[in-house]
Amino acid sequence: DAVERALNVLKGAKRPLILLGKGAAYAQADKEIRDLIEKSGIPYLPMSMAKGLLPDNHPQSASAARSFVLAEADAVMLVGARLNWLLAHGKGKTWGKDPKKFIQIDIQANEVDSNVQIDAPLIGDIGSVVGELLKGIASVPKPAADWINAINEKKDKNMAKMAETLAKEASPMNFHGALRAIRDVIKKNPDVNLVNEGANTLDYCRAIVDMYKPRKRFDSGTWGIMGIGMGYAIGAAVTSGLPTVAVEGDSAFGFSGMELETICRYNLPITTVVFNNNGVYRGTDINPTGGADVAPTVFVKDARYDKMIEAFGGVGYYVTTPAELEAALTKAIAEGKPALINAVIDETAGTESGRLTNLNPSTAAGKH
Repeated sequence: DAVERALNVLKGAKRPLILLGKGAAYAQADKEIRDLIEKSGIPYLPMSMAKGLLPDNHPQSASAARSFVLAEADAVMLVGARLNWLLAHGKGKTWGKDPKKFIQIDIQANEVDSNVQIDAPLIGDIGSVVGELLKGIASVPKPAADWINAINEKKDKNMAKMAETLAKEASPMNFHGALRAIRDVIKKNPDVNLVNEGANTLDYCRAIVDMYKPRKRFDSGTWGIMGIGMGYAIGAAVTSGLPTVAVEGDSAFGFSGMELETICRYNLPITTVVFNNNGVYRGTDINPTGGADVAPTVFVKDARYDKMIEAFGGVGYYVTTPAELEAALTKAIAEGKPALINAVIDETAGTESGRLTNLNPSTAAGKH
């Protein structure tokens, strides 16, 4: 029996982990998933759009020890998550040296064994499958104290390091300072929909801004591309009727920024925050040809994105510090009008995203 096989994998595990994917959020089996995690005592790791199924500050969350738990776990239960490129296909150094056993709960049978062998596949609706697992979860021993303690030690260390970084008052404002302000506003407004896209803006926001309720975070996910943000924000605001905040890198915003007109036309409660650092990754690149034109990655300096929304009748804000950003975002959410916050970021603060640097010809040439 498939359920019994899955329970046996958990019984034999010394370092179990539950990994929640966006499928778990889509399933809307929130109570069942929370019961499974809390009754089993197993630490869990949410992918970005599963954040909020349980609050990100839940004691069993291993988000702050992501690399550690992926490498060290000996049994992993995938709940609506798939071993695609976001999870290194379940292989390589991300997953450590020792072999792992996988349990996969998925609605599509053809997703099983697509990259690595799944020891205990469970095919079906997540709510129904988790409901069956709950019937036998009491027979699974709680995770060993040394596993939980090791995770907590790593979490505490990483969170302390991040807190120190977030506390710095950099001038000009950097990504961390800006996201600290947004984090604090979202914590006070947990019903707000958060849309997020960009390069550094996406990478940092995933890690810094906590979510407290399910299906409140929307980003590019597995196969989304630059430009999804404004459309997602419109969809979230229309379907929920709730305030929506779109945190956009300036490059990402450029792909669909004219949706500001749509937002203003329908008077939607959307606040767009553009992280303006004058370019793709950064605004300091030099034209490699030596010509008079700016580098292809550099934008018009000090662009006034806030004036764009004012042209359509919305409210624009121009901010240069975390305090100004927090005040503007708090006001914009409360007023519920179409708004855009032009958040000026240090143009030197960005780095190349997605670990692609090693693929660049200039980098490769330097290795020979």
